[in-house]
Amino acid sequence: MKRVSLALALCCSLFCSAASAKTFVAVLWPMFGPLPAIGLVELVAELKALPDVEVNTYLHQSWPSLVEDIDRLPAGTRTVVVGYSLGANSSVFVANKSKYIDVIIALQPSMLSWNPSVTGRVGRMIEVYNPNPWMTFGGMGSKKLIGPNIEYIANNDSHPGAQFNLEFRNLVKSEISRVSAEPVLVTAQARIPSAPKPANALMTAQAQIQGPPKSANASSPTKLAAVKPQPAKQHQLADATAFLDSLTNTVDSGNLFTERQLTIADLTNYANRNYGTSRTAEAMPTGSQYR
Repeated sequence: MKRVSLALALCCSLFCSAASAKTFVAVLWPMFGPLPAIGLVELVAELKALPDVEVNTYLHQSWPSLVEDIDRLPAGTRTVVVGYSLGANSSVFVANKSKYIDVIIALQPSMLSWNPSVTGRVGRMIEVYNPNPWMTFGGMGSKKLIGPNIEYIANNDSHPGAQFNLEFRNLVKSEISRVSAEPVLVTAQARIPSAPKPANALMTAQAQIQGPPKSANASSPTKLAAVKPQPAKQHQLADATAFLDSLTNTVDSGNLFTERQLTIADLTNYANRNYGTSRTAEAMPTGSQYR
């Protein structure tokens, strides 16, 4: 019974584990950064006090850096993106360029900025906006984002006052708590070794690289035929062999430095055997000798 319980526990640990990774929260500032977003600054400080939560802030035009940071997160890390004004507009680009985001909360995106439709993978996207552009300085917080899974929450807040709304702050905190409490499913993927290629496939690939086989009569630069010594040069080869044998015998006998007398007749015979009659030898006196 204990063995069965241990086996079941092992299987569960391979295929499912509790959410132990941190929740990554990214905040996109509006135009001019945190200066006109005092309410959002306060919210960031409150989020940093939450356990197992990592909070980073970005300028709205620095959304590509946020995409890179999300792509570098460890597997199983929850992601929450909060954007205000132009930061809410930039959250759409983050959604379309990131591999996956659990929650996006867009607070009053601006009608003065162009945005594509949301096509990225987002678990849940919530937009808080004021449908009356006259209450948000001509539409600075009244743009309605376009996407298949966006939940819209309409309010009557002015554009500067929306960041201080307690319902908005509670919404952000509740979404962070929700995604942090959800279990993370981790599928155990066994490494499947790649099957070796069959021999005929390798031979086919090699034949395609080398090209069609050449005929036996065609000359190939990579194959050198064995050259047989010609009869006229066999005599020279025999002399060279005899010379090497005599040199070897001299070394073996310890007479490597023994003086040997070479006469003109010896040189003449060697020249006649290898090169024919030597005129130089005939012109030299036969009585001279070299040591």
